[in-house]
Amino acid sequence: MHVEKKFMGLGLITICWSRIMFITNMLSRKITLWGDCGPETQLACYDKVGALHLKVTAIAVILTASTLGVLLPIHGQRFTWLRIDGNIFFITKAFAAGVILATGFVHMLPDAAGALTSSCLPDHPWSTFPFFGFFAMVAALATLLVDFGATEFYERLQSRRGKMKNWEDAPVDAEITHDHMNGNLGHTHGAGSISDEGLARIRHVVIAQVLELGIVAHSVIIGIALGVSNSPCTVRPLIAALTFHQFFEGFALGGCISQAGYKTLSAVIMAFFFAVTTPGGIAIGIGIASSYNDNSPKALIVEGIFDSISAGILVYMSLVDLIAADFLSKRMRCNYRLQIFSYTALFLGAGAMSVIAIWA
Repeated sequence: MHVEKKFMGLGLITICWSRIMFITNMLSRKITLWGDCGPETQLACYDKVGALHLKVTAIAVILTASTLGVLLPIHGQRFTWLRIDGNIFFITKAFAAGVILATGFVHMLPDAAGALTSSCLPDHPWSTFPFFGFFAMVAALATLLVDFGATEFYERLQSRRGKMKNWEDAPVDAEITHDHMNGNLGHTHGAGSISDEGLARIRHVVIAQVLELGIVAHSVIIGIALGVSNSPCTVRPLIAALTFHQFFEGFALGGCISQAGYKTLSAVIMAFFFAVTTPGGIAIGIGIASSYNDNSPKALIVEGIFDSISAGILVYMSLVDLIAADFLSKRMRCNYRLQIFSYTALFLGAGAMSVIAIWA
C-alpha cells in the first residue's frame, strides 16, 4: 500500500513537472516571438517624442538636399564647371551613378531579403524560395522592356514629325523620296530619318523618365520606413544616409533631365516630384506610426516586395543607362585622363554609399 502511494506520488510529481515545463516553454516562445515580431515599443531606444523631432528635422534636411541636388545640373549651365559638356559634370555624374548602384545592391536588396526571410512570416512559401532576388530580377527585366518600348515610341514619333515637317517645307513638285531600281528590287530613303544627335536626345529623354519612376517608387518606401520608426537610434543614421543618397541621386537625375533638353516647366515638374517624394513618405510614416507594426507579416511582405522591385530598377538604371552609357561612350574612350577620374569617382561613390550601410 505504501509502495503504491509512493509510485502515485512520483507520477503526480512527474506530470506536474512536465506541465510546468510545457507552460514555461510556451511562454518563452511567445515572449521571443513578441520580441522579434512585436511593435517597436519593445526597443530599448524607444522615444516617440524624440524621434518625432528628428523626423521633422529630416523632412527639412532631405527636402533641401534633394532640391539642391536635382537643380544644380538643371540650372547650373550658366557656370562653366557645371555645364553638361564639361568633365567635372561627367565625373560627378559617375560618382552619383556609384551611389545609386550601391543603394540598390547594398541597401535595398539586403533590406528586401531581411523582410521576406523574416521569422515573422510563415515558412511556406517565404522560406522555400528566394523571392527578394526573383522580384528584383523581374523588376530589372520589366525596366528593360519599358526602356526599349519608350525608346521605340519616341523614335517613331520623332521620325513622323520629321516627315511632316519635310512635307510642309518642300515645294509642291519636289520629290521627297527616290528609288534606286535594280531589276525588281529597290529601296527608298525617307526624308524624315533621325540624326545621331536626335537619337542621343531620345535616349536621354527615356533615361530621365524611367529613372524618375524608379526613384519615386523607392523614395516613398524609404521615407515611410523612416517616418514610422519611433527609435532615435534608427532615425539618426537614416537621416545622414538619406541626405547623402538623395543629393547625389538628384544630381544624376538632374543631369539626365538637363541632357534631355526638357523645357523649363517640364524640368521643374520632374525636379519637384523627386524632391518631395521622400519627405512626403516621411510625413505619411509619421501619420501612421501609432498604428503601424513594421514586423507584421503584411507590412514585411509589402516592404520586401517594394524594396526588391526598387533594387532591380536602381541596379538596371545605374549599370545600363548611367554607367554603361557614359563609360562606353566615344568621349570616354578618347580621353585617358577622364577615364581615370571617372572610374575613381564611380568606385568612390559606390564605396561611400556602401560604408554608410554600417550605420543605416
